[in-house]
Amino acid sequence: MDPKVKVTDPRIKKLFSDYEKAFSDLDFKKSAEPFADTFMSAGPKGVIAQDKNEFMKLSGQAAEFYRSVGQESARIMAMTEIQISHEYSLITVHWGVKFKRTGDKPVEFDVSYLVQKIGADDPKIILFIAHQDEEEAMKKLGLLGKK
Repeated sequence: MDPKVKVTDPRIKKLFSDYEKAFSDLDFKKSAEPFADTFMSAGPKGVIAQDKNEFMKLSGQAAEFYRSVGQESARIMAMTEIQISHEYSLITVHWGVKFKRTGDKPVEFDVSYLVQKIGADDPKIILFIAHQDEEEAMKKLGLLGKK
């Protein structure tokens, strides 16, 4: 049996539906809400431990960056879950983001999120892993200057 399944937990569906809207609207303060007070981000270049309050303080800069490269919208194209335990799930999201320079064709990429589901509280993202190097991908698309 394939351990990957489409997400069925309504709390996780709501978390990512809200996150998708905030990311698409470039509302980074709102997009920080599903993260734990301390979380980790990882990608091809390494790992960073982050504080949610600091993340929120820098959210305006992040939104301005994505506006400057022409982000128009973002949507979840597919989402799967691997339940690690009753309290934790690994959610892999296949994103599609449209930029002015890419027209109607979305730029597609994957991000995996480790979600903590403890007690009656809303689930929280405690780790996200970018599968691709965002900076390199943006350079290849001509969204950033060359090295």
